[in-house]
Amino acid sequence: MTDSTEANAIAALQRLGLSKYEAQVFCALQPIDKATASEISETSDVPRSQVYGAADGLEELGLVDVQQSNPQQFRAVGLDEARAHLQAKIEREQDRAFEALDSLQQQPIDETETQEDIWTLKGQETINDRVTQLISNANNRIIFGARDPMILDENVITALSNAQADGIDVFITSGNSAVCELFEERGLEACQFPMKPEDNDRSGRVLAIDSDVILMSVLVPTHDRTQNEVAFWSDGTGFASILIGLLETWFSKFIET
Repeated sequence: MTDSTEANAIAALQRLGLSKYEAQVFCALQPIDKATASEISETSDVPRSQVYGAADGLEELGLVDVQQSNPQQFRAVGLDEARAHLQAKIEREQDRAFEALDSLQQQPIDETETQEDIWTLKGQETINDRVTQLISNANNRIIFGARDPMILDENVITALSNAQADGIDVFITSGNSAVCELFEERGLEACQFPMKPEDNDRSGRVLAIDSDVILMSVLVPTHDRTQNEVAFWSDGTGFASILIGLLETWFSKFIET
C-alpha cells in the first residue's frame, strides 16, 4: 500500500465516522493476517498505548476480531463484511438524525415573533439548481431575466420550457441580445430591453415566481479575473412581495396584466 493510497483510505474512513487511530489501525491490518499491538504500532503512526483503544472501537463496529491470547492479537474482517457493518452504521445514524429533525419540525413555534427569511447562495451550479427547483414549483407566473448567456444552464432553460408548456405565464427579458436569441432558439419568447449591459455591470439574474418568491444574483470578480455568482432568495415573505412589486412596476410596459 503506497503512502498516498493509505492516506486516502484513512481520510475516507474518518469521513465514514472512524477516529484517526481507528482508521490507521484498520488500514495497518489490511496486508497482514493478524498482528499484536506492538506490531501494529511499528507499521503505523499509532502509539502502542493507543492501539488497544482503537482496536476496541473497531471491534464494537464489527471491523476487527480480537484473539484473547498473550499478547492479544488483532485481525481485520473481510472487506465485504466491513462494508456491510459501516453501511449499517451509517443507516442507523441517518435514521436517528432524521427522526430527531422530524421531531424538531413538530415542535410548536412561538407565533408572537416572526422572521423574514432571506437565504444566500454561492456558486453558479448551486444557484442553477435552486432556480430550477423554484421554477418547477411555480403556479401562475414566472419572470426571469439574465445579463450574461454564460450563466444560463440547460436545466434552467428546460424548466422554463416545461413551465410554459404547463400553461404558466413565462416572461423572459434581458438587455443582452445574445441571451434573448438563446431563449428564442429554444422556442421561448424573450423581450429585449432597449438598454445594453455595461461592461462593469455586476448584475447576474433575477427570478420572480408568482407573487411570493424572489431570487436575485450578482457577479463578483475573483482574484483570477473570473466571476463568482452570489445570489439571495426569499419565499413567502413581505420582503419578497415588495421586491416582486417593484419588478412588476419596472416591467409593466412589457407584461400584459
